[in-house]
Parts: sequence; C-alpha cells; structure tokens
Amino acid sequence: MIVENSVLLVEQLRRIMALYLVKLILVLAISLPSSTVVATTLLDVYRLAIDHDPQYRGIEAAYLATLETKTQSRAQLLPSINLAAYGAYNKQQTIGSSSFPVGVRDFESNGYTLSLNQSVFNYDYFIQLRQSTFIIGEAQAKLSAAQQALIVRIAKRYFDLLAAADSLEFARAEKEAIDRQLKQTRQYFDVGLIAVTDVHEAQAAYDLVIAQEILAENLLASQYEALAEITGQHHGRVALLAPETPLIEPEPSNIGKWSETALSQNFQLLAAEFAYQYSQQEIKRQRTGHWPTLELNASHIYNDSKGGNFGSNESENQTIELRLNIPFFQGGAISSRTTQARHFAAQSREAYEQQRRATLRQVRDAYLSVLAEINRVKALGQAVVSAQSVLDATETGREVGTRTTVNVLDTRRELFRTQRDHARSRYDYIVHTLHLKEAAGILTLADLELVDGWLQPIASSLNAISD
Repeated sequence: MIVENSVLLVEQLRRIMALYLVKLILVLAISLPSSTVVATTLLDVYRLAIDHDPQYRGIEAAYLATLETKTQSRAQLLPSINLAAYGAYNKQQTIGSSSFPVGVRDFESNGYTLSLNQSVFNYDYFIQLRQSTFIIGEAQAKLSAAQQALIVRIAKRYFDLLAAADSLEFARAEKEAIDRQLKQTRQYFDVGLIAVTDVHEAQAAYDLVIAQEILAENLLASQYEALAEITGQHHGRVALLAPETPLIEPEPSNIGKWSETALSQNFQLLAAEFAYQYSQQEIKRQRTGHWPTLELNASHIYNDSKGGNFGSNESENQTIELRLNIPFFQGGAISSRTTQARHFAAQSREAYEQQRRATLRQVRDAYLSVLAEINRVKALGQAVVSAQSVLDATETGREVGTRTTVNVLDTRRELFRTQRDHARSRYDYIVHTLHLKEAAGILTLADLELVDGWLQPIASSLNAISD
C-alpha cells in the first residue's frame, strides 16, 4: 500500500513539473522582445510568389500548354490508323417478288474497317511544324520575362512596405517629440515666459502629426495587403534594410553597352521577334493553299451478313490508293487569306519595332535613374546631418529667445521629412537597379539574393502593426 501511494505521488509530481515547464516556456515566449522575432525576408516572399502568384502561374500554364503545339504539328506528318466496327440487327420484309419469297426475315450483320492514312507530301504541315518552334520560343520568352518581372514586382512591393513602415516610425517619433515640446510650452506659459499663441501653435502641430500617424498606419496596412496579393498569404514582421548598404554603380558604366545588351537579350523583345517570324511563316503557309498534296490511304474492310434475301454473305476487301489533290481554284479564298496574312505580318513587324523602342527607352531610363538615385541617396544623407544641426541650433536659439516655437516645429518637421526621403531613396535605388537588369534581360535570382543579403534577419518593432 505504501509503495502504491509512493508511485502515485511520484506520478503526480511528474505531471505538476511538466505542467510548470510548459507554463514557463509560454511565459518566456511571450516576454521575449519583438526584436528577436525572425522576419520574413525578400527571398521568402519570392519563394512564396513563385508558387502562389496568379499572374506568374497563369503565364507558366500558358507556356506548358504551348509546348503541346509541336507534338500536334508533328502528328500531322505521322500515319493515322483508325478502326471502325459495327453490329446490326436487321428486319427485312418482302411484300412481292418474283425472285424471293414473300415474308419477314430477321438477321444479324457485322463488320469492321481498318484504315491507314499517311501524308506523303503536304507543305502546309511542314510549315506548321516550323511555326510551332516560333510559338514555343515566344511563350518561353514571355515566361522568362514574367520571372524577371516577378522579381521586380516583389522588390517594389517589399520596399514600398518598408517605406510605409518608415513613414509610420517617423510620424510616431515626430509625435513624441512634439508632445514633449507641447508639455514644455505649457509649462513656460504657466510661469509667464511665453505667450499663449506658442501653446496653440504646438497644439496645432501635435494634432497635425496625429492625423499623419493615422494615414501612415493605413498606408502600412495597405502595403501588407499588396504583398499578400502576390504571395497568397499575410506576413508578419518583415526584415529591414541594414543601415549601411553599398551603392553599386551600373557595370559597364556605358549606357550604349546596356542598350546593346537589351536589344539582344530583353525577353519581351525576343517574344516580339518570335511572333514576327511566325507571321512570316504564316504568309508562306497560306500561299501553299494552291500547292498539290499527296496522300497514301490503305484499308481493310470486313462484312458478315447472316441472312436476308441473298442468304448469308461474308466478304473482305483490301484497298491501297495514292491520292493526288490539286486545288486549282477555291473561290479566291486562298488569295484573300494570303493577303490577310501579309497584313498581320506587317502588324507584327510594327509591334516588334514598338517593343524595340520601348526596350531602349526602359533601359536608358533605368540606367540614368540608378545613377541619379545614387547621388540622391548621398545628398539626402548629408541633408539629414545638416537638418539635425539646424534643429539643434534652433532649439538652442529658442532657449535664449532668438527663435520661436514655430521655428522649432518647422525645423523638426523638415528633419523627419528628410529622414523619410533618405530612407525612401535607398529603396528606390535598389528597385531601379533591378529594373535596369530586367530591361537588359540579365536579371537573375542571384541579384535578388544579393539584395536579400543587405537585409537584417531580425525584425524591429516598427512594422508591428501587421501583427
């Protein structure tokens, strides 16, 4: 009895300790600071988007469907074998005849036909097989372009989210600073050191920054939704861009070289070129409507009739024929379709030229934007330092009476605006760099991995609004 009670006591203690440990783990997990939460990175978002972005998945499905065109075109050049069989129940009634007895006869009949058809010469089929190569090439180029566009779309929405988070952080910091100044201004007014207008001005600035904070919170929530639209799921905290990131100039540092690369490797331009080549082949295909075709047909026919006026009858028939078809005149349809194909080819040629010019514009704009953004990041970085110095001097001047509360509010607002613009310019530089490589047709996952390496793996509390 004592042993049993001891065992029960040990078991109860074990359960109590296990429950205590579970509670302890939960308490520690809840008490962990938000900065220890592992954040979603740019590569995490990309991996989700590859599997869940409807826009990209749709283009990928179209590419896979287009791959079947070559098999279908090749099938026209291969033999076609068909088997047709039948079985019938017959009721034959003879009303009057000098050769057959009058009456009703029931009998069965069955048979089958085995046929083989082989195109010996049909130039139309050969052109369609050649066209399938251009169709697949166009689809593959569009898929590659979609992959690159997905990288840029992800980066843009990711950094738009970080910019919105920065705006919220600066709005909250400005609110906190103005709140301190408002309290200090009220204290000065209570002892008669300043006029009531200074209090009203500080209060108005505080009310304004409250409204800005509300807008910033709404914008951040909207940017989270925009990112979820691509990945198909909502994200928690996201990794931030490290304070110090390199500003890499385009290499080669020659806009003409970038233009040459784009004209030879831009996937949208390659797709337009494949479409134009297809349209050229379509002219040839329609023109061959007047060409002769040669076809080989072979068949084996079997029939078995179990009765009727002629009695039982069983027969087999084998046929092999070589059929030549020469379409001399088709009512003008062939000439019309050939003319129509020429117009479609002209349309395709103009579409290619339009894409060529657009590609040149895109790569040149992106190249210049990268250079401009590098200089802008540097200039805004220096502007932040200068704005901080101005704020320090203005606050000192307010203490000695040479500056007013309005001066301090204005300089503080300018500091936060400059800090926000500086952060935004760093994001824009990265997006412009990716867009430049996309326009040139050389953007790869390695470029996204490089940018991902500039992110901090641990999130801060500034994007906690998503939780």
